[in-house]
Amino acid sequence: MTALPPTDRINRFFLLSWLWMTLHVATFTTAAQYSTPAVALWTLATTLSYAFIYLLPALLVGHLLRLALLKVGAGGTVAGALVALTGLTHVLLFADRMIHDMYGFHINGFVIDLVTTPGGIDSLGANAATQLTAALVVLALLALQAATWWLAVVRAAPLLPRWLRLRWLLPVLLALTLAERFAYGYSAATHYEPILFASERYPLYLPLTFRKLAARLGIDRVPQQAGVRVDNGPLAYPLAPLRVEPPARPPNIVWLVSESLRFDMLDPAIMPRLWQFSERALRMEHHYSGGNLTQMGVFSMFYGLYGNYWFPMYAARRTPVLMDVMQQQNYQFSLHTSQRFTFPAFDKTVFAGMNPADLHPLSGGAPAWQRDVQNIDDLLAYIDKRDPARPFMTYMFFESTHAPYDFPPEAAIAKPYLEDFNYLTTDVAGHIGAIKNRYINAAHHVDGQVGRVIEHLQRKQLLDNTIVIVLGDHGEEFMERSRWGHSAEFNRFQTGTPAVLWVPGQAPRVERGITSHLDIPATLLSLLGVRNPPRDYSMGQDLLAPDFRRDYAVAADWNRLAYLGMDYKVAFPINATGAAARDEVTDGNDRPLADPVAAKTAIRAAMLEMMGNLKRFAQPRG
Repeated sequence: MTALPPTDRINRFFLLSWLWMTLHVATFTTAAQYSTPAVALWTLATTLSYAFIYLLPALLVGHLLRLALLKVGAGGTVAGALVALTGLTHVLLFADRMIHDMYGFHINGFVIDLVTTPGGIDSLGANAATQLTAALVVLALLALQAATWWLAVVRAAPLLPRWLRLRWLLPVLLALTLAERFAYGYSAATHYEPILFASERYPLYLPLTFRKLAARLGIDRVPQQAGVRVDNGPLAYPLAPLRVEPPARPPNIVWLVSESLRFDMLDPAIMPRLWQFSERALRMEHHYSGGNLTQMGVFSMFYGLYGNYWFPMYAARRTPVLMDVMQQQNYQFSLHTSQRFTFPAFDKTVFAGMNPADLHPLSGGAPAWQRDVQNIDDLLAYIDKRDPARPFMTYMFFESTHAPYDFPPEAAIAKPYLEDFNYLTTDVAGHIGAIKNRYINAAHHVDGQVGRVIEHLQRKQLLDNTIVIVLGDHGEEFMERSRWGHSAEFNRFQTGTPAVLWVPGQAPRVERGITSHLDIPATLLSLLGVRNPPRDYSMGQDLLAPDFRRDYAVAADWNRLAYLGMDYKVAFPINATGAAARDEVTDGNDRPLADPVAAKTAIRAAMLEMMGNLKRFAQPRG
């Protein structure tokens, strides 16, 4: 039986681990944090103290284990637990840094949902090389901690100066923590942005403010910004019973959505088949998704509601009224995705009321472009074998345009492109042009599959009674505004998508004003005979109404809501806490404004309308 190591050796292990952790946490900081002495001192204090805070759970568990196993002498158990816990802390920090570098946020509820929900990890589209690199990184970080244990405990090497002891370090770290807390609180009271913004670099940073005290001392110079509070309570959805006069011949609906397909991909050279079709249909050239990620994008196009309603709809397993009406009108369904319906949890929201036999996910195994081809094969076969006496609705979610952007060789119209896109080793900024070429090729491939559907409908003489919708779930940025991907910002590149709507009997038209995913349900429900005003069930408008006009769009993510207008864009936090929660204001071209207050004043009426919409379908309590 292995004897337990002395306490001083375990403490030596933690001291060495703290030094490695300090170096790791320092990689989260930027050069701007060392530009002035005040911010540099705050950064140093925060880096040193938070490196210890991140290790604190492992330290406490380690000492509790040692006390619990003192009588049985199970030193191997203690060693394994401490190496695993400290190594896991490094792994989580590494993962957080990769997420923050790519998307601008730390591990949060969205990331946890992605990891814990079936299909979530698959939705990232990481190739085998990326997965292998990630596994090697995890092994390397665990090996680092194992080597640290061997040096500090087994070999008992005197690696640290005698004066550096854990019991002497604790008061110093406590003093550093109090100092950076006070500096942050003062910065929050005076709105000193360099420290407020620097705090957002640290995972799980806990802001401390003393606004009331600061106000009494006369140093509170700005009003508190805590964002908007939304209570996700019971639903009143729709607001009134639907009045429906079903058409004598309900139209078929073919709904095609492509992952991350942004607005400028609808180009004659990139997507020629969809472009030609859009010349015969309604093409919306300034269209916005209801979010900057799949969850909110698809949710908004089916419900016509702000993405923040995802949470109460998910809790209630409430389907959109659009799907309710189609079921009431005896539609047949065939729903396809080249990923899964479980992440995001559309099987518990958009398609919660569907017969499981109508859901056809196709994930894993073959490359995304091949899964897309197979799904279209299956969709066309379904159209041919359906009951022709009943209307049908079919849905397809293309995965090719999700990173790493898959396509067959014959779709390579943009060269050179990056041959092997490893998320962890690729210099994204240095290869962004070649990465974007991969994306363009993937969009060209999706265009071919969309073309197959349109040509099949035309060949079977179904277009005269079939509505066709083609959208992206959200956009994709290639560092036009400093980031790659989506989910981080509400700029045009991350939220703007193509939008093509074919309605039998409608003259071709190009809409150059703002349109939104939020408008899709109101448009379709009107065609299905719903006579209620759209505000009874959505925040959208009927795109085919003669008086259609939208002054702004609205997009959401997990904890923000954004006003998207021609002149201004304003994103503000929902249910946020802490002084770092702030509004983000740009002009209509996504450039920062010198006077954000003037912008918010200009859109005050719209902001009040948005606030009312956030509570419109909330059931009154009591």
